[in-house]
Amino acid sequence: MGPDYRALTRERGDAVTHKDCIVVGGGIAGLTAALSLANKGKDVLLIEKNEHCGGLMNTFVQDGFRFEGGARALVNAGLVKPLIKEFGLDVDILPNPITLGVEGKMLHIDGERSLDDYAGLLKGLYPESADEVDRIIQAIRAIIEDMKVLYGVDSPLFSRKKKNVILLIPSVIAWTFKFFRTMYRISRMDTPFEEYLDGISTNQSLKDIIGQHFFRKTPVFFALSYFALYNDYIYPKGGVGTLIQTMVDAIQKRGGQVRVDTEISAIDAQGKVMTDTAGNKYHYRKMIWAGDLKALYAMTDDTTIVEKERDSFTRSKKAILGHRGAESVYSVFLAADLPPEFFGSIASGHAFYTPDRKGLGKVHTAELQELLGRWDTVQKDEVYEWLHRFCRYNTFEISIPALRDPDAAPAGKTGIIISALFEYDLAEKVRVAGWYDEFKQRVEKEFIETISSSIYPGLKDKVLFSFSASPSSIYNRVRSSEGSIVGWSFEGTIPVVTSMFRMADSAKTALPDVYAAGKWVYSPAGGPTAIMTGRIAARLCLRN
Repeated sequence: MGPDYRALTRERGDAVTHKDCIVVGGGIAGLTAALSLANKGKDVLLIEKNEHCGGLMNTFVQDGFRFEGGARALVNAGLVKPLIKEFGLDVDILPNPITLGVEGKMLHIDGERSLDDYAGLLKGLYPESADEVDRIIQAIRAIIEDMKVLYGVDSPLFSRKKKNVILLIPSVIAWTFKFFRTMYRISRMDTPFEEYLDGISTNQSLKDIIGQHFFRKTPVFFALSYFALYNDYIYPKGGVGTLIQTMVDAIQKRGGQVRVDTEISAIDAQGKVMTDTAGNKYHYRKMIWAGDLKALYAMTDDTTIVEKERDSFTRSKKAILGHRGAESVYSVFLAADLPPEFFGSIASGHAFYTPDRKGLGKVHTAELQELLGRWDTVQKDEVYEWLHRFCRYNTFEISIPALRDPDAAPAGKTGIIISALFEYDLAEKVRVAGWYDEFKQRVEKEFIETISSSIYPGLKDKVLFSFSASPSSIYNRVRSSEGSIVGWSFEGTIPVVTSMFRMADSAKTALPDVYAAGKWVYSPAGGPTAIMTGRIAARLCLRN
């Protein structure tokens, strides 16, 4: 039984809000959940702590140049386009071609046919490992076939033509058997991709080039299936933030409310009351938490949980608070006095580029951990020497919005985003040590010089301005633990659902009438997962 809403009064003069459904967190998961509820006529309020919704999906403008503050584009995965269509969102979708590059070799991805070209690129770089390349490509092909079953549209259950149900039974049985056989095969491919590649190849550089832009210990299915997703990227005209704002407008159009600049600080689970940092109270019948799960469990008052449910809550809280987020990302934003055509003649507007075939090796693992382990005695020069090698051998994600949408930059000029995986602990130790601003300037310089001396010759001499965002920046803005952009680290026991067979359970929490959505409730996570869990959480609210 919930509280009697008619008996509730203002407390200490603070504002009091009563809602059937409250969604906390205005990222893509929270927006999906709130829109799904509002579309069903529910009295829903979405609360977002920042001044804008979007979380890690946002777009901003600096001096006339448009940049993506989070995701550089969206993976459709059979979810984004249907979401736009279902809710009638006014969003134009532009193509988002992908280029893979190593040193001077550039490959423009064009579906599965590019796998043969990819094999040729790798064999050209590592001719001594040709047989190992063939085995790796074979593994990628097998996973792509599984992806077709998983995301394909050949299920007879979704045939547009009217057919006799009896006649459908044999094909339904065959498809169902194929689907679950695929799901079983996928569920068994949870080996870290590093270990999987170790079983195929002894060439560390080859393995680095294939996988060093993935998070440590990423499950092999998720990592090697990524080639199939390169052609599934899409880019909303106006930037990723256009989709976000359109969803906000759609929620409000359907009678839902969106409240920004509001941060929840305490939760009374039994009374079903949340309090924000300004002292305002929010009473809910159902709540969807679409933010960091650590925050949910940390701010919930244990004493407000009835005894029979407290043990379950305590176990979940210990597991959630005891695990880390995955590595974060460092992004450098810059404007160049060069036309988009200069960059487009080399690569597409979204590229993954490695300047040296040697690869990172132990630079971002053992060497970094050794530095962090003796931090009290480490000199700046040691960190900067490490940083130089980190940039030289790393894989960068390069995004150029104006090559997809010409309106993203002033005529004849180009905005660029250069990103690489980065360790939150390093950024935090530098910040605490007091040389954070100097360090950020050095990172910007190394990123720009690396790219300027390789894929885009002379770029550094044409830079109009630059600035950057570290893992600490991500944490400070969106309060994502360890600055993570994909949720939980794959190292150690993950404290949430990791099986596709149990995705429907991912939205459940140890709190009464509280559901969860987003990158922290299912692993491995991404934009499509966030959308899916937002829908699941909304359906649970509606069903219960």
